[in-house]
Amino acid sequence: MHTTLLTDPAIQRANEDAAGVLGPVAVVIDGAGVPSRFRAGCRHRVEWFSHVLAARLLDRAQEPTVPLRQALAGAITDVRSLHEGQCDLDLGGPSATVVAVRWGAEHLEHLVLCDSSLLLERADGTTRRLTDPRIEDVVSEEAGAEAIEARRNAAGGFWVARHEPEAAGQALVGRTALADLRAVHLVSDGITRAVDLLGLHDDSSLARALREDPGALLRRLRRAEAQLPAEQRPRKLHDDATVLTLRPDAP
Repeated sequence: MHTTLLTDPAIQRANEDAAGVLGPVAVVIDGAGVPSRFRAGCRHRVEWFSHVLAARLLDRAQEPTVPLRQALAGAITDVRSLHEGQCDLDLGGPSATVVAVRWGAEHLEHLVLCDSSLLLERADGTTRRLTDPRIEDVVSEEAGAEAIEARRNAAGGFWVARHEPEAAGQALVGRTALADLRAVHLVSDGITRAVDLLGLHDDSSLARALREDPGALLRRLRRAEAQLPAEQRPRKLHDDATVLTLRPDAP
């Protein structure tokens, strides 16, 4: 499996995205940049949480007989144990979205939790985007940040990796035959802004651009963010942007 990784922080400080490959497993974790009042019980920074969770998930998912949901639940439990004696997570802690894949001789398994995405470029020229729509559903239904936060990791709301291992059971999972794939892109939502916010691409053209020249795509994305009219700008004008691309057919 040929892999390439590009990550670019929104500002020049610690990147809240984390990504890596270990053996037959690849992950992208996007730390949630929520207001600090919603993680007031924890002394740790968001980037600490995303990077440690990525490392633990890469390790936990190495065993092919362990389902990816179970590996993620174990990774969340591992990170939670590191808060012991330091944090009161009942008052809120950092969280993150997750996309992970694991491959064997014939199939690619996937896991997606919240709004990071997996772009599956198929050999027949089509592209399938896998993402969890529940957070967008909640945002469209609720008027304020407090109301949205109350539905994080709650029945009928949306789910992220935080300190509750049961959130892993809410992840979307599946598998695809490797022979059907041209490339696979694990992306944080800083990348899918090119489709959802900026209208630079559709899913298919985004996947193609990421395979051909991810650096050029990122430069174009940053220029488009900077040129957004004030009334169209999101809360964060720039976001951490990460893409991890896998190519089964590459030498």
